[in-house]
Amino acid sequence: MKRFKKHGIALLLGLIIFTACKKGKGDLTEIKTANFENLNLDSNAYWNGSDGTGKFNSNGVTFTNNFNTSYGSWDGFVYSQQNDVVTADYTNQFSVFDASNGINKFALYYPPFGGDAFAFFVKDSTYLVNSISVCNSSYTALTMKNGDPYGFSKKFGGTTGNDPDWYKMTVIGYNATGDSVKSVNFYLADYRFADNSKDYIINKWTTIDLTSLGKINKMTFRLSSSDNGAYGMNTPAYVCLDNLKYEIVTSGSY
Repeated sequence: MKRFKKHGIALLLGLIIFTACKKGKGDLTEIKTANFENLNLDSNAYWNGSDGTGKFNSNGVTFTNNFNTSYGSWDGFVYSQQNDVVTADYTNQFSVFDASNGINKFALYYPPFGGDAFAFFVKDSTYLVNSISVCNSSYTALTMKNGDPYGFSKKFGGTTGNDPDWYKMTVIGYNATGDSVKSVNFYLADYRFADNSKDYIINKWTTIDLTSLGKINKMTFRLSSSDNGAYGMNTPAYVCLDNLKYEIVTSGSY
């Protein structure tokens, strides 16, 4: 009789657990994309922060900007839709090096001197960032391809084409308490191959996986190069960004 009761209780518990699992809808995952299409721009224009707002937002992600009114300069993030892939100097700093970009809007990042600027979510929140699309700016790419017209930055590969040059972006994720957690490296240009025909400069939007960062509250983009001088990196420190995808998970009901 005792054995029967034990078996009956176990069977009842099993049915309860099965029923609960069967009714549960599970967590609901929504993929959001910061693609900057919500931002207003005139045709073939850009925003560099001159209005003093100091930031902009796209689909739940805030991007910081610092505009210097004394010099008319900026650092951090701006947004644009320009894609002049021919003009090879500083006057073309707002173009993406992808001739097929059309009127697509995107962000550009230029790091503050000796520091970082951040793209971040709401305070204390953390999300899994799936991916981001990146491309060189035209100014950076044409400088690496041909050298700076003023002789400040070198032509990648040098005169022989054999110099093992490179230009790299490191995406760093931070948790809700502001500690850096993990990073992802991506080469925007790479001339380190023994076979020079494999050397490349990224010239189209390219998606990179950021899931290894885990759940983060904010991120920054550090740029480094093989071409450096007494005052730091000679390669123009720009990168274009688009389609930042992240997950919002909502607990399912039962």
